[in-house]
Amino acid sequence: MPQDPMAMGRAMQAIMAQAAAWVAQYKTELTASGLGFTPDDLAAITASATAHPLPPGGATPSPADQAEMQHVQQLAMETVYPEAGFASDDPRLAAVGMPLVAYAVAARAIGWANDDTALVDRVVAALGHTHDDYAKAAEHWTPLLRTDMAVAMLYGQLFADVGELPVRPA
Repeated sequence: MPQDPMAMGRAMQAIMAQAAAWVAQYKTELTASGLGFTPDDLAAITASATAHPLPPGGATPSPADQAEMQHVQQLAMETVYPEAGFASDDPRLAAVGMPLVAYAVAARAIGWANDDTALVDRVVAALGHTHDDYAKAAEHWTPLLRTDMAVAMLYGQLFADVGELPVRPA
């Protein structure tokens, strides 16, 4: 049964606030531990973003893509989102490879260059992880984000809230 629209609205607001707080806390803890991106890292990320821009818009989705979009829309409408945000002990958010917030920051930095191993290694090292951590996280989070719309909504908000990448202290 779909969630009451008012409850869904409260849940969305709670998740948005939670994501913003989690990103801010993650960045603070990351830089406090001496990690983050160096100027050279940021230059490599910028160069990669220029070399791998967003896919061009306006392309007509394939019938399979259209069917997948309809399926996701249906899942989103049927999902019951946590009204007070996610509990800290929600088992869906248990870190595998790397926490969801770190995975969102890594994805923001890597952009469309997932096949650039050197960039991926550079980004995850700046976040205190290894390529293996990132691969495990991708194996875990990617299917979950396609099937659990509440977690997908949180991830999307985390990704949107990354803003400026955290800079390693001098």
